[in-house]
Amino acid sequence: MEDRVVLASVSGEIVLKSERTRPRFEQRLIRNILDAFSRSGVGCRRVWIHAARLYVSGCSDGELEKAVDTLTRVFGVHWATVAHVVEYKVLEDLAERVREIAGDWVRGKKFAVRARRSGAEGFTSLEAARVIGAALYPLSAGVDLENPEVEVHVEIRGRRAYVYRETRRGPGGLPVGVEGRVLALFSGGLDSPVAAWMAAKRGAEVDLLHYVLASPASLGDALRVGYRLAGSWLYGYRPRLYAIDFRPVTRAIAGLVERSYAQLVLRLAMYVAAEKMALELGYDALYTGESVGQVSSQTLKNLSALARARPLRVPLIRPLAGLDKEEIVDLTRRIGVYEEASRTREYCRLASGPATTRGSPRKLAEEYAKVESVVEQSTRQYIEIPLV
Repeated sequence: MEDRVVLASVSGEIVLKSERTRPRFEQRLIRNILDAFSRSGVGCRRVWIHAARLYVSGCSDGELEKAVDTLTRVFGVHWATVAHVVEYKVLEDLAERVREIAGDWVRGKKFAVRARRSGAEGFTSLEAARVIGAALYPLSAGVDLENPEVEVHVEIRGRRAYVYRETRRGPGGLPVGVEGRVLALFSGGLDSPVAAWMAAKRGAEVDLLHYVLASPASLGDALRVGYRLAGSWLYGYRPRLYAIDFRPVTRAIAGLVERSYAQLVLRLAMYVAAEKMALELGYDALYTGESVGQVSSQTLKNLSALARARPLRVPLIRPLAGLDKEEIVDLTRRIGVYEEASRTREYCRLASGPATTRGSPRKLAEEYAKVESVVEQSTRQYIEIPLV
């Protein structure tokens, strides 16, 4: 028997699924974890789930922490840690083994024992915590159940227990792949990678769509952020980025569309192009990084005008709608893409004068009609780039 394994908690959303649905979600989670291990160079190959806990074994000592780090970037994992495995016969025997493992953890410190058991061991979780705490007490500075300096966790499963000190937070959510496929509009700036990450957190396989609006250099920026996002979070499938040359569209807008509607028409053109690709390639929804009121084209009136001027045939989801910029930046740091995304430049700004913040659906439809044929032509060709 191994003396240490990786222990993790499965997302509560998975645990609450029906008996018919839950096995499918758990199987997908295991598949994604094995892919994450393979792509991260982790040699652990035995992964299983039992009673809302996920176990990883077959790791060398040097791989345990790396496996934990990888699990904290797999959607469907709530937390992960390295746990000591203890076989025992009676509770007093377990308490002595925990003392051997955790004695140095509590030495000279206030501590608390958090015991959890399942099965019919002949004692309660409270009794286990009391007996284990009594064994550790002489080494410590006392017990503090409210604000301990150290928590000793003991998970008891039959005649085997798992002992650990700290956990590392995972992303939670649903395993990637259980909720279909989405296409995320992707500039590579601060907003779009967060929107794509949120789509993946809700169980979708996410591919990225980038528009070259003025300079081909924008594709390099988008790829730099896309590679980072895919390499760190998008496991269980092979994500890709599509790029469309939208420079003919931006030139047509600059020459034909009323200036105050230029940015709004560009946004509608992006929607229409993304809709066409989604329908052709089998995506279930579109995701964007729009936040209500962040810029002129994202006011509530303008978002309403966009929806009415040219209704889309696929769902358009805006997961950042209620977030402010500080919250979005915090998420880019959490995701690990801030450094790359903050270097992305703005390559195209069409409106040199005042832009409408209360667009008319009828007027927007009229202005869009001026460039509709160019949009249609531009979406006939695109390039596809693997991200892993």
